[in-house]
Amino acid sequence: MSLEPSTGESAEALAVSTEGTLIVSRSIDRTQERLELLVRAGELFHQSLELDDTLANVARTAIESFADLCLFDLFDERSERLYVTAGAHRDASLDPMLKNLGSSILYSSGSRAHPAVRVSQTGESVLLPVVDAQVIAAHAASREHAAFMHRMGYRSKIVVPVAAQAHIFGALTFVRTGSEAFDERDVRAAEELGRRAGLAVANAKQYRREQHVAATLQRAFLTQDFPTKRGLAFHALYRPGLSDADLGGDWYDAFQTPDGWVIVTIGDVTGKGVEAARLMVNLRQSVRIAATIAHEPSAILRIVNNALMLDRSDALATAFVGAVSPDLSIMRYASAGHPPAFLRWEHGGIAVLDAASPPLGISRETTFEDRDLAIADGDLLVLYTDGLTEITKDAIAGEAMLRRVLESEAALHAANPARYVERAIAQGEQRDDIAIITLQFGRSRHRWRFDVGDPSAAYAIRRDLLGSILEIADATIDELQSCELIFGELIGNAVRYAPGPLSISLSAEGADVVLHIIDEGPGFDYHPALPLDPWAESGRGLFLISCLGKAVTVSRLPGYGSYVRVQLPVRSHREFATDHGTELAS
Repeated sequence: MSLEPSTGESAEALAVSTEGTLIVSRSIDRTQERLELLVRAGELFHQSLELDDTLANVARTAIESFADLCLFDLFDERSERLYVTAGAHRDASLDPMLKNLGSSILYSSGSRAHPAVRVSQTGESVLLPVVDAQVIAAHAASREHAAFMHRMGYRSKIVVPVAAQAHIFGALTFVRTGSEAFDERDVRAAEELGRRAGLAVANAKQYRREQHVAATLQRAFLTQDFPTKRGLAFHALYRPGLSDADLGGDWYDAFQTPDGWVIVTIGDVTGKGVEAARLMVNLRQSVRIAATIAHEPSAILRIVNNALMLDRSDALATAFVGAVSPDLSIMRYASAGHPPAFLRWEHGGIAVLDAASPPLGISRETTFEDRDLAIADGDLLVLYTDGLTEITKDAIAGEAMLRRVLESEAALHAANPARYVERAIAQGEQRDDIAIITLQFGRSRHRWRFDVGDPSAAYAIRRDLLGSILEIADATIDELQSCELIFGELIGNAVRYAPGPLSISLSAEGADVVLHIIDEGPGFDYHPALPLDPWAESGRGLFLISCLGKAVTVSRLPGYGSYVRVQLPVRSHREFATDHGTELAS
């Protein structure tokens, strides 16, 4: 015989059963949320070594389901103090307050240490299941901390260490502002997230140390100590990539052998980081050693290739080597898969210095071909790595753009051609690292560079400019005064419209003497006319220049500034006429 429960007993049992089912269901949901948080956070930690951005993304993930507020407080390596590194609140309007916390709230003058400071010192987690006004008063490290807890709406709190490899990097705080309290299972999930965050911090710090070593190697070996041979002017530039991950193995170098040959080289090792920097140093030094054995660029590349093959690395490298004869009349060159160099002749033509040899490191049997090029006074050699021409990820289009930049006469008259080329091509859109070295033949005099904000430099250059005009031209006192007025008006125009560096040069072109001025401002339009207002200052200077100069042109330089070319009212001496080089058969 079975016993039937009464109606009242059935209803009570059903209520208890339903409540238990809801509790179990909620517990399962909470467990699922914790697992999802750990999985998503793990994915974020593996996506990037940019630590601050990664921690911010993890904090935003945590507030979606696990907490209403998440804060990462990490130690600053210099001050050894905690600072709020990243944070997020479910109420996005409070995020700006989190960004401005810094370290002040963690070290306010109070009677007790901040919980994040205590946890980062002891490595022991803190759980406050229920937070009310009384708990805040007992728990807060200072009045500022208590006010912050009230402002953020603290109702339950967990603080766990961010630790890995027996090292504590800081603390991780979770806060709930609703009625549901944290429990021990939440603490275990938070501690696991803190452990994973610690591994991410450790990896990021190791990566930054390696990048620092690589950057230090590059700075140490990308020298500006070039040969000081009369008739040669070197300029070089290196720009690292936009992120640390883009730090590569680019190099350039130039040196003179004991018997007067000048070796100029540029190259790029595949790969990034410390290993690429190490190989860069080895190959750069191998070029110098090889040049003591042979002057032929092909022989130098053959020796460097063998050195790379002896290295146990499987990296490849591209390289260009040029050898300039002691009398500066011929440059012999060879390339190992490197982007083609350009020689901009003074008369306006451009020679593409290409050689179809494979990169270094492929085979010991690789051969390299020497070619000869005649050079002359005023010619400009431009060597670069592929970061320059692959800015748009189209090397062919990039080389065509470089050619157009060099076709401008401004390239010959920029005080720093390497800087001119980089700015004109990159235009602020650099991705990969860029190395450039330029070599100008003959023209080491009659060119200046200064900042227009330095009046004393302008006066000194004006004096030198007038002396240079008298040196290369026949000029009366009136003509010299006209030249001085032209120079003064151009400098004044630059002060008003193009503050910053200014390149100035003087050239003799047949019977003409030409003043070249290149600024790095936004550019300006040339309309040589008197202003309608006779008392107005604007416009008068360009009108005077057009009247005093034999010919005036103004060109905008994309990504750089303006190029002003003025044919001065003087006549040059015949001995300053120049010859132009042509390419020789190899």
